[in-house]
Amino acid sequence: MTKRKALTSPVGFNAQHSPMGAFMSFTCGNFGTRGGIGLQIGQPADQEVFIGFKDGDRHSEATLKCLPFYTAAVNRASDAFLVEQSGPAEQNVKPDVVPFKDFSRSYGWASDQWEVEGLSFSAYSPFGEIPDPAVESNQRMREGLLPAIVARLELDNTSGTTTRTAMFALNHARPGSRILSEDLGGGRVAFAFRREAGAAAELRDFTSSEEGVKIDADPFLFMRWSASDGVRERHNPVHLLGSCPGFGFEVPPGKKYGITIALGSYLEGIQTSGLDGRYLYTRYFKGLADVLQTTLDSADKIIASAQSLDAALDNSPAVSDDQRFLISHATHSYYGSTQLLEVEGQPLWVVNEGEYCMMNTLDLAVDHVFWELDHNPWLVRNLLDTFVQRYSYSDEVKVYKSDFAASADTVQVDPSQTPPPPDEAQLNRPFDTKPGGLSFCHDMGAHNNFSPQGRSSYELANLTGCFSYMTQEQLCNWILTAGCYVAKTRDLDWLKKNQTVVEACLTSMINRSGDVGFAQFDSTRCAGGQEITTYDSLDHSLAQTRNNVYIAVKSWASYWALALLFRELGTSDNQVRCEALAAKVAQGVSEQAKDGVLPAIFEKSNPGYSSRILPAIEGCVYPLYFVNTGFAGRTVEQFYATPSEKRMFEVLREHTRNLLLDPERRNLFADGGIKLSSTSNNSWMSKIAIFMHVTRRVFHLDADAAVAEVFRQADSAHVKWQTEGSSYWACCDQIVSGEGKASRYYPRIITSALWME
Repeated sequence: MTKRKALTSPVGFNAQHSPMGAFMSFTCGNFGTRGGIGLQIGQPADQEVFIGFKDGDRHSEATLKCLPFYTAAVNRASDAFLVEQSGPAEQNVKPDVVPFKDFSRSYGWASDQWEVEGLSFSAYSPFGEIPDPAVESNQRMREGLLPAIVARLELDNTSGTTTRTAMFALNHARPGSRILSEDLGGGRVAFAFRREAGAAAELRDFTSSEEGVKIDADPFLFMRWSASDGVRERHNPVHLLGSCPGFGFEVPPGKKYGITIALGSYLEGIQTSGLDGRYLYTRYFKGLADVLQTTLDSADKIIASAQSLDAALDNSPAVSDDQRFLISHATHSYYGSTQLLEVEGQPLWVVNEGEYCMMNTLDLAVDHVFWELDHNPWLVRNLLDTFVQRYSYSDEVKVYKSDFAASADTVQVDPSQTPPPPDEAQLNRPFDTKPGGLSFCHDMGAHNNFSPQGRSSYELANLTGCFSYMTQEQLCNWILTAGCYVAKTRDLDWLKKNQTVVEACLTSMINRSGDVGFAQFDSTRCAGGQEITTYDSLDHSLAQTRNNVYIAVKSWASYWALALLFRELGTSDNQVRCEALAAKVAQGVSEQAKDGVLPAIFEKSNPGYSSRILPAIEGCVYPLYFVNTGFAGRTVEQFYATPSEKRMFEVLREHTRNLLLDPERRNLFADGGIKLSSTSNNSWMSKIAIFMHVTRRVFHLDADAAVAEVFRQADSAHVKWQTEGSSYWACCDQIVSGEGKASRYYPRIITSALWME
C-alpha cells in the first residue's frame, strides 16, 4: 500500500467518502460518534464503525482494539428481548472493545488512511468525468456511475509469533441488517442493510505484493449485537436479530493479509416527489449485489485512480500543505452531496446543499461552476436548462416612496430554523411598481422534494433577512454560470437556442438597476420585505441586496458576461450596451471610496455603511475565468481598460490591501482566520477561497510579504476550523469564530480547488 505523508493537524475529524452522483457517503474519523454508510441525508450516518484487531484467533478471549469510531463497545439492543433473564449469552456480552490511542492518518484528494500497530485502513473515492448517457456506452456508464467506494483493511503480522485477527463491522442504530445471500463470486462474502446499502469483502495475501495475491480462504462473516461478540462467537456467529454485521480474517505469524471491501448503495424506484426521479445508475445496474460485485471486480483500478489523484494534488506546486488539506476535504464533501437522477427518461443533475439538502441552490451552483466545467460541462448545461424550463419567473420591482433606515440588529440565524421576524418599518414602507423581468429561483426543492414550478423551497415574502428572496443575485448567478459554460465549451448551438433568455436577462438587469447600473429595487415577490444575498445570515453588511458593493461588482461581472455572449451571438448593439453598463457600474463603485476603503452598503443611513467587507472583490473571479479560458480574448488588465474600470480596479485593490493589513485586524479572527465582514463573526470558507484566489490572481497582493503572511496564518487557522471546530460535520462552510455553526456537511468549499491554477 502506497505510503503518504501523515497529517500533523488533529486527526479526529469526520470525512466523507462518496461516489459521484449517488448522494451516498461512507463517513468516519470523528472520535466517539456514529458514521458509516449514509444515504440521502445531510449529516453523518447512524452506525458505529468498528475497525480493529485482537491477538489470537477469532475465538480468543483477547481484547478487541479498534479505531475510535464508535460511541460504546456494546450495543444493549438485546435487552429488549431479555428483560427478565439474568444471564443469557447475548446479554452477557463482554464490554471488551477498547480504542487505539496512538495512530497516524494521511488524507489525500481521493483517499483516507489510518495506521496503528500494524493495522492499516484506507478508503478510496476517486472522481473524474461523469459520462453523458446520450453519447457514452453502457460499460462506460457503469464505470462512471458505480454507486460505491472501495476500502482496504490490512494487518501486518510478519514479525509476529502468534495468529492475529482483524475485523470490520457496522453496528446499526436501526433494525434491518442482513447477510447478503447472492453469489458475488468465489471467496467473497457480504452483508447489507435492507435493500439500500451493503458491504462485500474478499481476502488477499499482501506479504510480498502491494497488489495482493488471492488465497484459498474466505473472510468470515458475523452478525451479532456487538463486534467483539460477533468475532468471538464459535457456535452462532450469525444471529438474524443482530444489529452489527461484519467481516473478519485471521493472519498467521509471518504473514500480512487484508480484505478489500466494497461499500455500496442501490436505491431502486422513484426517490423524489414533485418530479418523479430515480437514480440514473439504476438504468445500468440490476441491484445491490451487482454493485458490490462490480466494485470488487474493479477494486484495483479504483484504488489506482485514487492514488493517481492523490499524487496530482501532492505534486501541485501552487498550493501549500494546509491548502492541500482544504482542497481534499472540500472535494470529499462536494461529491457526498451529488445526485444524478433520471426524470422522464432524461438525466437531471442535483447538488444538494449539505445539511439543508436544498436541491441545486443557484448561489452555490455559480460557485461550483469552475469545478464542474473542469469535469462535467454537460451537467452545467443540464442545470442551466432546468432553471430556465422550470425554475424561472418574471416579476415587477418596487419603487419606494420614502426613505428607510435599516435596523442595526444583526440577522445571524441558522437557516434550518424558523424565519426571523421582519423589520416592521420596511414592511410598512409605501411603494409603486414598475417592470422587473426574468429571474430564477434560489433552489429547486429540498430533501428529494422538487418545488412547484417557479418556486423555491427557501424564499418567503414579507421578510427583511434570512429566507427572503434573492431575485437580483440569482439573475446574476444564471448569467455568470451561462457565461462560464460558453467560455469553457464554446457551445454556440446552446447559446443560440437561448438567445431570447439572454436578451431577457439583460432587460431584467437594466430594469432592476436604476440610474447607477446595479441593484436599486426589490422584487415584488418580497411583498413588504426586501431582497437579500447569499450571505443571508450575516448582518446588514452583506444581507441587503440594494446598494451593496458585493452585488455591484457582481453586476459588473454579469454585464461583461452578457457582453461576451452577445459578441458570440453577433448582436453588437447589445454587446456595446453591456460594456457601457459595466463601465457605468465601475464608476458608481469607485465614487463610493473614502480613505482607501469602500462601505459595504452605499446608503449612509444604513448600519452597513460602516462595515468593511472582503467579498467586495468576489465578482472579479468571473472575468478572470473568461481570461483563463481564452474566451475573453483579452488580458485581465484589458478588462479594466476604461477609465472608470481602471479606477475601480485600483479602488478594489487598495480596499482589499487595507482590510488585510488593518492594524486593528477587524477583518481577521483572533486565530488569524479570514473574517469576511468587519462587523460579523460569520464567515464562509467557500467565499474565503474565492476571495483569496482573486486577491492572488487578479490583484497579486500576495507579492507583498505582509499579505502573504496573513494568508499563511489564515490557511493554518482554516484547517483548524475544519479539524477541530467542525470535526463531527466533516467539511463545514459557515464558521462563527472558528466553530462550525451552520452550512455543515457542505459542498461549496470546492471553490478552494481554484487555488491549483
